[in-house]
Amino acid sequence: MLLQLGIRNLALIREMELAFHPGLNVLTGETGAGKSIVVDAVNLVLGERAARELIAAGQEKARVEAVFDLQGNEQAVALLRELQLEGDEDTVSISRELTESGRNLCRINGTLVPLQTLKTVSQQLLDIHGQHEHQLLLDSRNHIAYLDAYAAEGIQPQKDVVAALFAQWNAARKKLERLRSSVAEREQRIDMLRFQSEELEAAGLREGETEELESRRSFYRNADKIMSAFAEACAWLANGTEDGGSACDLLRSGVAALAPVSDLDERYAALYTRLDSLYYEVEDAVGELTDLRDGMEFDREEADRVESRLDQLHRLGRKYGGNATEMLRHLEKIREELSELQNSEEESGQLEKEEARLRRGLTEECDRLTAMRKAAAGRFEREMELQLRDLGMKNARITVDFREEDGADTHFTSNGKDKVEFLFSANLGQEVRPLARIASGGELSRIMLALKNLSARKPGVPRSMVFDEIDTGISGRMAQVVAEKMCEIGDHHQVICVTHLPQIAAMADEQYLVTKLEQDGQTHTEVRRLSGEQRAQELARMVGGAAGGESGISHARHMLEEAEARKRELRAVLETH
Repeated sequence: MLLQLGIRNLALIREMELAFHPGLNVLTGETGAGKSIVVDAVNLVLGERAARELIAAGQEKARVEAVFDLQGNEQAVALLRELQLEGDEDTVSISRELTESGRNLCRINGTLVPLQTLKTVSQQLLDIHGQHEHQLLLDSRNHIAYLDAYAAEGIQPQKDVVAALFAQWNAARKKLERLRSSVAEREQRIDMLRFQSEELEAAGLREGETEELESRRSFYRNADKIMSAFAEACAWLANGTEDGGSACDLLRSGVAALAPVSDLDERYAALYTRLDSLYYEVEDAVGELTDLRDGMEFDREEADRVESRLDQLHRLGRKYGGNATEMLRHLEKIREELSELQNSEEESGQLEKEEARLRRGLTEECDRLTAMRKAAAGRFEREMELQLRDLGMKNARITVDFREEDGADTHFTSNGKDKVEFLFSANLGQEVRPLARIASGGELSRIMLALKNLSARKPGVPRSMVFDEIDTGISGRMAQVVAEKMCEIGDHHQVICVTHLPQIAAMADEQYLVTKLEQDGQTHTEVRRLSGEQRAQELARMVGGAAGGESGISHARHMLEEAEARKRELRAVLETH
């Protein structure tokens, strides 16, 4: 359940803390007051696309934070534990910060997380229904998802079986298609790969050879400089010059001069020891330098061979990429593909048998999934019609129409091979037709509400549900019917609803007023929770367009009293079921 929603510098909202409660929470207010901003804030928590335009004018960043109660939501608790994002065992905090630079900072219980992780977690906590879902419902390609969601507990394991088999079959099918490519193309490919293999094998490549040769070439190209440097260094350090002794001799003499006084003071002793150690270190280095000088040989033929070999490797590298090590890896890939192509005829026969076996298995499992869906569709149709009857559509009929592409392998998917479309009729004697063609805006709203009410009782559905403009196209008696259905959902879920209908507002357990204010030359939006008399004034405005008239307020008070009585009746009935 959503306990608290904090908003800062989002559109017209400067700073706001909203506490929500169990049951039916409604947000009302004048058109343009900013009710949609609250929905935008919820969408940000759900990980939806964030536009920089949402940041309040003159501000560098906007922030939204939601705190949820986790009691009873075992799936969310398990997910947070798996992601190592547990905080307080009873609540979770989700925040998102937008910046002018376009950067998003997402946190769960204070820990920075990727946007996808925020989306995965928040979808276990809250479900939102807005105008876009009407569009989803109008697209028949989405209808199978609604049916599967309704029957998820029963058919999800079978869907998992189908998805796994489809992945195996599809991989085998694609590999078989590659093997069945034209003989001419395969032979051309074999000839090319054989030539490349022979060329690389003839080169006699070794791991790390390029780097070794480049090191040798560097030596030969700088041999004169190296030999001259070694000779001069040995002269100064070991052999001495015409004008004096070597550096080693001079250092030895200096150390010897300190020896008589080294035991007179700790400082003299420390200095003597350092210089003595330095002499032996220099002497050792000079010995190594002398060995290098004496061991140096310049082989002109070897230098030419190094240059020639590197030229060959660089030429091959331009064709096959990189150094000798990388070319050896490329050679291994060539050998593997060549072997696959050369053995393709035999492999093709084996793969045909494997693909056929997998196709048969997939067909059987898809048929089983179809049967389960059809069985679920019957229950779905009956329950939907009951829901629509409660919503004032006593003659409504809804039918799940199945179409299958029998025998057409290309129509297998990871979701089976069913194509599903909802057919609908609102009136007695009227033939069912595709929903998208005949349903009005008001009918779509009630169908969506019926779907939500069915799904709300299913395992794994978030305990908080947000409805944005669910009352589109609804008025009069139907408004009261929808209000009672929302109240029914609110009995077992937290419902947050943006509405313009007084009937829904009257049935609310909590009501919030969204207002637009002008202050200090700036426009901003505020949201405040309403008490009893304040609710009556807001309802009077919703009914008559202006608050304050005594008759309007009296009527609003009467609406609230009747709504409270009706809620008690509804909940008494629900408790018996």
